[in-house]
Amino acid sequence: MRTSTISTYALNLALRSSTSQLQGKMPQLQEEVVTGKHSDSGLVLGAESRKLQSFKSDIDHAQSLIDTNSQIQTRLTMTQDSMDYMNELSSGLINAVGIVMGEKTQYSTAQQTAASTVAEMTSVLNTQVNGIFIFSGQNTDQQPIADYETGGGKAAFDAAFQAYFGFAKDDPLASGITAAQIEDFMNVDVMDLYMGTGWAANVSSASDEPLQSRINAGVSADTSVSANEDGFRRMMMASVVAMELYDSNLNAESLLSVSDFVISNMGSANGAITDIQGKVGLVESRITRANDTLLSQKSLLESFASELEAVDPYEVSIELNSLMTQLEASYQITARIQRMSLMDYL
Repeated sequence: MRTSTISTYALNLALRSSTSQLQGKMPQLQEEVVTGKHSDSGLVLGAESRKLQSFKSDIDHAQSLIDTNSQIQTRLTMTQDSMDYMNELSSGLINAVGIVMGEKTQYSTAQQTAASTVAEMTSVLNTQVNGIFIFSGQNTDQQPIADYETGGGKAAFDAAFQAYFGFAKDDPLASGITAAQIEDFMNVDVMDLYMGTGWAANVSSASDEPLQSRINAGVSADTSVSANEDGFRRMMMASVVAMELYDSNLNAESLLSVSDFVISNMGSANGAITDIQGKVGLVESRITRANDTLLSQKSLLESFASELEAVDPYEVSIELNSLMTQLEASYQITARIQRMSLMDYL
């Protein structure tokens, strides 16, 4: 009769191998309990994993557009707020000019308001949001408006006045300038400085074309405003005229013509800026609708993906509990075997 012997060493090896396999499955089941998804979707789904990856890619794309649209909405909100403020500035200057019209000794008050308007408007048009100059058009990394005093604006105005009249605005001879002459100067020479080629040469580095962004699949929109819009140019022109010519030796009649020019162009600028705000509002509405569509698409895609990769939480919990019970039993048996000794049987 043959007998077989099994050593405690062999038993230990067998139990270690079994325990190692059980321990290897533990992280997988724990992950599935926590996430509610297969830990290895490719292994479980096979060929269906392509469909899952396609869903996930579309989800990521939709989320990317949603995130981009959120940044655009932030910029457009700041753009609207900036234009609200510029309209307040223009109304303030109109009021200041209206109060002092005909009172030459009071024009210094309106001149100070105009100087403040030029400085404030320059600052507003140079607004940045997340590193982007929101009024630079497509030149988003360039500050659009040069400082009036240190840039080319001041020098260009003084040169234009000198070229037209043959002397500076603070020269005593300026008191002899007629209303017709100052009107011609403003409507031709100054107009060219701001509504013509002088704007790009001396004031603005913005592009005429606004920034374009894709707000949905196959859908793009103009998502910025250029400082080169006529409303901004006209507002800056009127402010500069008030700032410069209220600080001159012009006579009372000529100053009345200056006031008429300022009020007329400021009113036009105010209306033009309001029109721009309306256009921006339409873009904001389009982005809101695009986001609603994207969120619906993303939610639907997520439900499709979930159906493919989701596990039955009840079933996985039972399997995990069973595995933990087996591991505990394995640990107990291993401990008993390790305590066994031949001396116990001698």
